[in-house]
Amino acid sequence: MMKICILEADTPSDDLVGIAGTYGDMFETWLSPVLPHARFSCIAAYKGDLPASVDDYDGYLITGSLNSAYDDIAWIHSLRDFVRQVISCGVPVGGACFGHQLIAEAMGGTVALCKSGWSVGKTEYRATSVGSTWFGQDILQVLAFHRDQVVELPPTATPLAGNDHCPWAALAYGDKALSIQFHPEFAPEYVSALILKDSEGSIPAELAISAVKNIGLGDTDVVARAFAKLFAVQ
Repeated sequence: MMKICILEADTPSDDLVGIAGTYGDMFETWLSPVLPHARFSCIAAYKGDLPASVDDYDGYLITGSLNSAYDDIAWIHSLRDFVRQVISCGVPVGGACFGHQLIAEAMGGTVALCKSGWSVGKTEYRATSVGSTWFGQDILQVLAFHRDQVVELPPTATPLAGNDHCPWAALAYGDKALSIQFHPEFAPEYVSALILKDSEGSIPAELAISAVKNIGLGDTDVVARAFAKLFAVQ
């Protein structure tokens, strides 16, 4: 039985958690079908909790967060250091959105606010030649919800997918780390609720309305199988 630890970098707000559970629940629901022999555990990294040792688990996943990977917060520094240890020990690690950004920062990249603004809703990304081997196809249609993104590649990162708005939306580090800017673990209903909750705030109303209107599941299974490949090499 493979033991995978989901390092939760946040938790949904009380008014949204009823849609699809916690971020850990979302990851487990998404990946369990492609990793039937895995046992998932959750640790609240955003509360300062981390495994006692990198070797406690066979692999790790890092969730999204309302925080930024570059925030000067103690638990983010600790999580970043832990990720460096995980990668240096060759233990598989994957991340989505904040997790994608945190891995990039841990490996020497830079994350910042996107000058073009938000990317929300169903979004298309083009796979690179290496990305096509990971995902098994050249185009991905997946759900996005982000304003931060990787703006400077880590030295050891291999780009897997991107678009004009977000060139480095998926990255690999050898065969032991895989990260994605988008959210295949999110249900469409959850993304819609996030967009609508912020539609009178920083997300332009026109963008919010269009994103909710065109919401859809996308290639969640395709990305799940890529993560299954990641944990198969442990």
